[in-house]
Amino acid sequence: MSYVELRAKTNFSFLTGASHPDELLAQALKVNLSGMALTDINGVYGMPRGYRAAKDFPGFKYICGTELTFFDHAPLTLIAKTRAAYARICQLVTHSKHDKEKSEGNLFIQDILTGVSAAIADDLVVIPRTESDLDIKWGELKNLFHRNLYIPLTFYQDGHDERRIQKLLEIKNQWQIELVASNDVEYHVKKRKLVQDVLISIRENKPLGEVGFKIRGNGERYIKTPLQMDILYKDFPEALQKTLDIADECTFSPKELKYIYPSEWIPENHTAQSYLEKLVKDNSKQRHIDAKMQQLLDHELKLIGELNYADYFLTIYDIVRKANELDILCQGRGSAANSAVCYVLGITAINPAEMNLLFERFISAERGEPPDIDIDFEHERREEIIQYIYDRYGRDRAGMVSAVVTYQYRSAFREVCKAFGVPVGTLSAKKLERQFDELVQDHPQKDSLQEKISYIAGEMQGFPRHLSIHSGGFTLSADPIIDIVPIEPARKEGRTIIQWDKYDLDILGLIKVDVLSLGMLTCLSKALKLTGKKLYEIPADDKPTYEMIQRCDTVGTFQVESRAQMSMLGRLQPENFYDLVVQVAIVRPGPIVGDMVHPYLKRRRGLENVVYPNKTVENILGKTMGVPLFQEQVMKLAIDLAGFSPGESDLLRKSINAWKTSRPIGEMGDRLRRGLIKGGMSAEFADQIFKQIQGFSHYGFPESHAASFALLAYVSCYLKCHHPAEFACSLVNSQPMGFYRNDTIIYDAIRHGARVLPVSLNKSQWDCAIEEPNTIRLGFKVVSGLSKTHVQTMINEREQKNFTCLADFLKRSSLRADVIQRLALASRFEDFNWSARESLWAIMEYENVLTKQSETQLSFFTHTSYLNEAETTIQKTPRFSELDGFEKIQGDYGAFSLSLQGHPMQELRKTMPQIPKMTSKKIREMKTGSQIKTCGLVLIRQKPPTANGTCFSTLEDEYGFIDLVLFPDTFEKYNDVFLNHCFIIVGGKIERDGNTVSIIVNHVAPLWNTETLHETPLALEPDQYFWG
Repeated sequence: MSYVELRAKTNFSFLTGASHPDELLAQALKVNLSGMALTDINGVYGMPRGYRAAKDFPGFKYICGTELTFFDHAPLTLIAKTRAAYARICQLVTHSKHDKEKSEGNLFIQDILTGVSAAIADDLVVIPRTESDLDIKWGELKNLFHRNLYIPLTFYQDGHDERRIQKLLEIKNQWQIELVASNDVEYHVKKRKLVQDVLISIRENKPLGEVGFKIRGNGERYIKTPLQMDILYKDFPEALQKTLDIADECTFSPKELKYIYPSEWIPENHTAQSYLEKLVKDNSKQRHIDAKMQQLLDHELKLIGELNYADYFLTIYDIVRKANELDILCQGRGSAANSAVCYVLGITAINPAEMNLLFERFISAERGEPPDIDIDFEHERREEIIQYIYDRYGRDRAGMVSAVVTYQYRSAFREVCKAFGVPVGTLSAKKLERQFDELVQDHPQKDSLQEKISYIAGEMQGFPRHLSIHSGGFTLSADPIIDIVPIEPARKEGRTIIQWDKYDLDILGLIKVDVLSLGMLTCLSKALKLTGKKLYEIPADDKPTYEMIQRCDTVGTFQVESRAQMSMLGRLQPENFYDLVVQVAIVRPGPIVGDMVHPYLKRRRGLENVVYPNKTVENILGKTMGVPLFQEQVMKLAIDLAGFSPGESDLLRKSINAWKTSRPIGEMGDRLRRGLIKGGMSAEFADQIFKQIQGFSHYGFPESHAASFALLAYVSCYLKCHHPAEFACSLVNSQPMGFYRNDTIIYDAIRHGARVLPVSLNKSQWDCAIEEPNTIRLGFKVVSGLSKTHVQTMINEREQKNFTCLADFLKRSSLRADVIQRLALASRFEDFNWSARESLWAIMEYENVLTKQSETQLSFFTHTSYLNEAETTIQKTPRFSELDGFEKIQGDYGAFSLSLQGHPMQELRKTMPQIPKMTSKKIREMKTGSQIKTCGLVLIRQKPPTANGTCFSTLEDEYGFIDLVLFPDTFEKYNDVFLNHCFIIVGGKIERDGNTVSIIVNHVAPLWNTETLHETPLALEPDQYFWG
């Protein structure tokens, strides 16, 4: 007899289920089950992934349900027969999560007995968990669900089956409830039992030896074959038959889940499509619409109408409209920038007609997937947009998409070690692997333990750990979203998430709205306000801006500020906007792995001829020197030379993304290669192009996305070039973001002619400010350990009356003692004529007197100075010696993590005459091959995966930056010094390439001979890492 498993838990029954949804479905299909119901605990988390595995097998019945848990009742498995029943399951799960801690969910049985209508009860199958310690209200459940209530008959084969079955038969006879077979599946194959044991150990937070009966007694909860079930249920064939009967009654399929977008704000006399067309026509008046652009608009609107996506575009338009109304800077990016409709509606800023962008990179009929428009908003104000969406559509119709946080191998390895009693302590996973043999010396299974732990950790890799919030994905619906998917609280206050991630939505063909954040938009918005400019007033192709870019002078700008980007700027030498588009895109793994970088640079410099086999290829690849840097170019080659339709070319793009050099390219790739040759390319040329194309299996930017980012890169460079004070001020006020610390940003601004004033107790606000033309006043936000709330309290006090002296500040500021002491060391009480040491001594004594309430100790101020409001005079001590230059810098860094006394290297050259005299300024003037020795502060350490062990780094001195290259043997030799010191001396050979100057390092030494970074006089850990 065939059989349907009606109770199967995936690994989304967190720390209980031990198999992925697709593993369960694949095994069920393999052993010829007739169907399966996924019934995860308090959720439908795994349902879309199971559906993906089952949807291509029409003879297999895929069933949806959940197991609800209760405070006062045994768990109930609920299975949906119909769409309405599925909606009620989602509503109940949502209710179970409401007002609970993240990941918790429980109901009271009355929520079911009074919260499920008779009509819905007819469409729900209910199976109680009979082995629970909690009671089961059989009579009340029977009155509600009638024949849809079943008793689960499971053979656990643990020695207690006979007793359990006798009890179940008594219940059956007493309440006239039918038995249904179930193997209570928790993993797809028997060997996963070991993994489940570890998961339960993690759940209980105890080693395996202490978990006790929480661990299942045997490994029988796997998917059994119909033959095995026939043998087990030989005395109860009707229980097996009942699984088939129930499955036949279950008509609901996930393909029924479709969004209906909110439309109440669409005018009554319009459909979504007609209103979209009207908005496009109205907004076209503000854009230059030529015949080419109009042709694009007509083509796009037709396809949008055919695919029924107008509501989606209107939703995005409404969100962008609100951002503009609130004066929040935003911009669409990604493949949406290929769309003329998005451009005309103001969603994106790139004209696709001018750049010959391909719409099918964004939407195509053949793709069968909804579009994906990513909108970036100012990161400090994105929450306003999120709350607007909640307010406009309601929390029952809007929810943020979740992100599934999974176990990586190392995190799994650490957890498995704990389960087996390995004394992990506070060791990181990386250190644990290195010290494993030492830690298990006394373990009884030490000889085989590592192999066992590694196996289990490998099986757990990719298992879900918990749900987090997607970076900005929203789902919206005209009907309650909880009829489609349960919603549960997120950890962040005011946020709710659905139980599916973006990949789950893609599986079901559901659309998400991406409301993302970008720190640079915050910076640009602030800088534009400070300069009084509007974004559209920034002139295009500004010559001084491009000259600055060509000098690699781009610290703090967008996308072109990293060490790798600066290095490329010096070689590529961008002269116009499209050069900047290429610059943004070329420093990515795809172009690097595809060997596109060097051919492009050589051809750009005239060192290699560009030969095109025909005019068609030249039209497509001409602007990138015959190198296919962008996916859109590959799609156009496929369309114009290989006979692909636009939609097929997009499927080709997706298949390229899945290629690996070690795997066959597949039919799409073969068809492309044949088409390129047939279209006029020689086999050699086609193979060269094909090799480059395969680089896209690694990460790369589409042309539209690169253009969107290049636009922001240009604006940031323009502001840095012409308004260095305003740009640096805005950059610091927008932190954390980008690659560089505040000290690097401020030193760079000073080198560009900006004047920077220190934190002033009577003048500074929380943010940095432009106090005079080209002059930055540092704000209290740069003070270490100081909260905005405390600063605002102090400023409110100051607004009543400025602080008049040190004693007045101490009595009225209400700042923490450690913060005041750091301000003293940073000489911030010089405004009151107190030196750093004098003020620190007085402050410490003041605190001591307040604490001790004693007059017997030495005091340099009168007793009434801290008790009598009329007396505010603190008596000064005999004068201390002044701090030297480097000590002042140390004090400044302790308080602000930067110093206006000068760069640390400037003072170190005075106090340490033995260090190399060579500076970054002199290095930039030296010839290739020169052997030099220099020193500086380490800003960046990078070992990208594509560099084959080579390490790149950047030093900073008082004049600028020094790029270092450490080949693998050099890095290994000086690894400890390089990674454990921030001020280093390096020796090596100068290498020039265009305006890019690097040192090929052959020697590294610490400036101070200390064992660790934190023992140095000034410990500044680099913020920028990229370690492969």
